[in-house]
Amino acid sequence: QFHLQQQQMSSPAKVSSPQSDCNSEFDPWTYIEEYYGSLTSWHRSPLKHLHEFFTSHFNGRTDLKFLNFGCGPVVAFEASVAPFAQQIVLAEYAEQNRTVAKLWLDRATNGPDFTALYKYVVQELEGKGPEEVAKRQDDVRALATLCRCDIFQETPIEKGHEGPYDVIYTASTLEVACVKEDSAHLEEYGTAVSKLSAMLKPGGWLLMNVSMGEAGTVNVCHVGQTRFVELNISVEEMYAILQQRCGFERESITVIPQTADKMDAIPILLQEHIDEMMYVIAQRKQSTA
Repeated sequence: QFHLQQQQMSSPAKVSSPQSDCNSEFDPWTYIEEYYGSLTSWHRSPLKHLHEFFTSHFNGRTDLKFLNFGCGPVVAFEASVAPFAQQIVLAEYAEQNRTVAKLWLDRATNGPDFTALYKYVVQELEGKGPEEVAKRQDDVRALATLCRCDIFQETPIEKGHEGPYDVIYTASTLEVACVKEDSAHLEEYGTAVSKLSAMLKPGGWLLMNVSMGEAGTVNVCHVGQTRFVELNISVEEMYAILQQRCGFERESITVIPQTADKMDAIPILLQEHIDEMMYVIAQRKQSTA
């Protein structure tokens, strides 16, 4: 969901602390304007994956506990969650992102508008009438709680929201937070994924949208004129982390590549630079007790 340009890890590009970047330099309003100004297949793809996941796995359930870890300023990927959920937790590190998300949750007149994303889910994917779009947004607001998170802390989420959760979703969050300019980045990334997995219930699901690329490469991510760095993860690395660091069984892991050439309407800022993403679905082992 960023403007991406792949480069080798050995690039001389100077990058400051990821936490410092996200806390002081990331502009949520520029991000929303550049990447959510119009609905494209870049947005439809993850929204459709989430719709298909929830409708196929939780039909008849209304008691799910859902966590979006690193939600940013956008409250829209919960559209398919609300019909099945008892609780939605939106966890975000950067204060300015939480401020903008809260404007939407509070129905502030100066808040962001994500109606187009909700229309796509409710009307196009679910086949419901236009009157249901506003209701779905109200349902998300009623179920949602906003809190702070920090993947580098021993407990990576604000007290009282540690879980366990039925479903945890994260998109281009750990890959930005854990990037390093040396080989230590994958170790830290594995630790971060493990921390998220530990907040799942037995049989719970981890859903991830991840920048996919060769080992040892990163993406330079642009929001306005500000540059951030995002770690690429290969399919093999992802399987290894989920199995060896998190205890998932290989048959419980599904990786769905999302290539740029199959997306017919990527935002203009992404068209020349995005390579591939992968959508990861992994189910934690059921308790043997």
